[in-house]
Amino acid sequence: MKLFIHNFLQELFYALTGAILIFTFLEIISPGMVLAYFNLNYLLLFWPIIGIIVVL
Repeated sequence: MKLFIHNFLQELFYALTGAILIFTFLEIISPGMVLAYFNLNYLLLFWPIIGIIVVL
């Protein structure tokens, strides 16, 4: 069970990292396109928390 949770959190971390990269790229191309529809605060809050849990 512990291995399953670790693998799930690791994959979630990878998905959040990809989302941050894609959203950053979209904001560079067209400013305000992502931020007008999606609040990135929660994404940027959960991303390092999950990263710390995965490292431990």
